[in-house]
Amino acid sequence: MNLLNAVNTLLELNKQRVSAHIEGTMSGTQIRLNKDYPTTAPLELWGTKLDNPTVWENLGMWNPTINEWQYGRWQIKYDN
Repeated sequence: MNLLNAVNTLLELNKQRVSAHIEGTMSGTQIRLNKDYPTTAPLELWGTKLDNPTVWENLGMWNPTINEWQYGRWQIKYDN
C-alpha cells in the first residue's frame, strides 16, 4: 500500500489499541507511533538501531525524496 494509506491504517489500529508499525521497502525502515501520541508528534522514523528512533544521517542512508516515500510499498506489521 502507499504511505498515506499505511499511516491511516496505523492510526486506525492505534484507536483500536492494536500495537503495530509500518515497514517499507527501504531497507531497515520502520514508522511507528510515538509512545506519547497524541500529546506529541504522532510518527517516529525507526531504522536499524533497536529501541531508538533515528534520523537518516545516523543510518548512513540517502535522504529519500517525497516520491520515494510516497511510492514505495509499505505494509503493516503487528507488534508482539
